[in-house]
Amino acid sequence: MTEEEYIGIVGEIFDGYTDITFQGKTVYIKHFSIRDQRYIHRFYNKYKSIAESKGIPSEKEMLNSLRKDGLWSDDDDRKIIDLEQELEGLRSSKRLSFLPSQKKHIQDTIELKSRELNFLFGKKLELVGKTSERYGSQRSNEEFIRYLIYSDQQCSRHFFDDEEFSDLSEEEVEFFVKENDAITKRLNELNIQHVVLRDFFNMYISQTEDVSAFYGKPIIELSIYQLKLAIYAKIFFNMFQYHEDIPERMKHDPEAIFDFVERKKNNSSKSNVNTEKGASAVFGATKEDLEIIDPNARTVNLSDEINKKGGVMNMDDLIELMG
Repeated sequence: MTEEEYIGIVGEIFDGYTDITFQGKTVYIKHFSIRDQRYIHRFYNKYKSIAESKGIPSEKEMLNSLRKDGLWSDDDDRKIIDLEQELEGLRSSKRLSFLPSQKKHIQDTIELKSRELNFLFGKKLELVGKTSERYGSQRSNEEFIRYLIYSDQQCSRHFFDDEEFSDLSEEEVEFFVKENDAITKRLNELNIQHVVLRDFFNMYISQTEDVSAFYGKPIIELSIYQLKLAIYAKIFFNMFQYHEDIPERMKHDPEAIFDFVERKKNNSSKSNVNTEKGASAVFGATKEDLEIIDPNARTVNLSDEINKKGGVMNMDDLIELMG
């Protein structure tokens, strides 16, 4: 993203809404807060009950029918559970892994397993079809969108009442759904983290200790995005205070900073670095790995060193190699 786009995100978050144009009129889509979220569950229950009253089957009923027809099985469900557990373990391993190269290898496996899981989820979704839960979710999302659309910047007057919104065409409803999805995508956590680390935000990053004072209103009235912006500002401010050795090239990269701090925490518990003699050698480490472990260390490819010794390396050779 460009610097102007990041500045735009900050302004959007500070405003607490996103303005769009609908049929020549300016419409304000409010950024929802924790208080607003209670409506999602309320709307969901409302429309799920309507679906059930119309005879739309539940997901459980559909799955039982699919099992009887041999189109879905308990083994399929177990595969989903196994993949979810495997992905949870991989993500945990990635957080605890020491070397950036190890993290990359784990991430490649995560992406592979995620594709397998998404395929199974997609297959299940297609087979199950329309259910009372899905109807409730879809309609409640649409109703929540109506709730978020206002005609004024203060977000005090809804743009549509129930009847007006129900008269909208599918295309018009879809327009608002897509606009809200675009807001969610643009104001995702990674983009917010990047915003906090931009140079233009430096004047704010140390001022978010008192979140309520920072925004000038009670915390319960803050949007989710406003809270996330303040929280990440505090997180990165503390990281820079307690980790002054964060490399300059990383200071605009949130993922690199999180990795750096995590690796530093794990550094002391790893035994593949020998520093007792004032020198170190790291087997299989990349240049990026060494920046985290020990900038003065040297990376060693064990296979190459063994070949230099004619295919044989004794303990004395290993000790000499490690310095």
